[in-house]
Amino acid sequence: MRQIFIIFLLFSTLSFAGENIDIESSSKNTISLDVYQSNGKVLFLYLPSERGFGNGYVPTAQQLAFSGVDVWAADLHESYMISEGRSSIDKFEINDIVEIISIAKTKGYSKVFFITSGRGAKLALRTAFEFQKKYPKSNFISGHIFHSPHLISGAPLLGEEARYIDSAKFSNLPIYIILPQNSTKFLRSEEISNTLKKGGSSVFTHLLRGVSGGFEMRAETSLTETDLKYKSDLTDIYLNAIQLMSTVVIPKIVKNISLNKVETKSPLYDPKLIPFQGNPAPPELILSSINDKTININDYKGRVVLINFWASWCKPCVKEIPSLVRLYERLSNEPFDILTVNIGEDKKSINEFLNKIKFDLPILLDTNGVAVRDWKVYAYPSNFVLDKQGKIRYAYRGALEWDSDNIVKEFEDLL
Repeated sequence: MRQIFIIFLLFSTLSFAGENIDIESSSKNTISLDVYQSNGKVLFLYLPSERGFGNGYVPTAQQLAFSGVDVWAADLHESYMISEGRSSIDKFEINDIVEIISIAKTKGYSKVFFITSGRGAKLALRTAFEFQKKYPKSNFISGHIFHSPHLISGAPLLGEEARYIDSAKFSNLPIYIILPQNSTKFLRSEEISNTLKKGGSSVFTHLLRGVSGGFEMRAETSLTETDLKYKSDLTDIYLNAIQLMSTVVIPKIVKNISLNKVETKSPLYDPKLIPFQGNPAPPELILSSINDKTININDYKGRVVLINFWASWCKPCVKEIPSLVRLYERLSNEPFDILTVNIGEDKKSINEFLNKIKFDLPILLDTNGVAVRDWKVYAYPSNFVLDKQGKIRYAYRGALEWDSDNIVKEFEDLL
């Protein structure tokens, strides 16, 4: 193994409060670690999501150390001086993280588990894969704990099946997935699990009802009562997770596989409607409304229809609602309708939201995510425009100012 220089004193005392450690790799990069030490034999290595680290994980890390599990949190954005963002994960040096794992092994740990969220799951899977290729007889990396993992390559066009990253298809380690209800991955739990299982992983899925996405890393002042309850339980959840994963016999990785380093880039979107590239015949859409009426998209032939997929916990969704209402009012004398499809929330939550904002548009309830899967929706908000013949003409992922003149003009051309 290449020489590794470690710029810190060897751990000699317990450090539940955390201390900053710098590690200089053989590539001369200095990696900053926030260390919570208990002199245990199991190590949790926190890897950042694309949004980096806040301080929200610190109470959980302290509790883990108190419970006998050591924690290292690798602040890779600061270490590499890379700005937070969707593509930041792809800029980190995998070999440096592999070396950190090797250092951990020399410290006498018997097992290491990764903890991360979002696109950090890509980094964890790739690092584990490269470590296993380098040390094929080692079972030192024993599993992953993922919060709402984002494993899609690029951004699929609306109406197109998502393509998952290579490292998800060739993962062989056990994986414990935590999915809050108020997050984009909740209704994709089965799809994510099945993708990882195809790679040989044993997958355990823990669904959290009524919990906000990112609760595990956010400050407590921004969390709901339900969020706080589950955050206080995270230590027990993690400890139970490693007990489950430790029962799994890990299959060998496929040695002759090389992972693509560059993922598919997300297409750039202008603030205008995008001509739909998929099959113009829309999938079935028959849902109950919040007023207990059955809505069938086939009943809207002869009218232009905007279908908007949204949720009250989705900030871009909420931001665009006033402009959706204004668009509907502006075209109120035309054969035009807006149908909004709420994703996975119950009536009580929606009604509480409606008390805070004007939203005089039909709300359809996609409680179990059937429409999300049929319409191949992977991000919120997502929007489809149907012409008078009932064909999908336009699509748009993300929020818009729907009553801007150029958008209204595109609707008027269909009318």
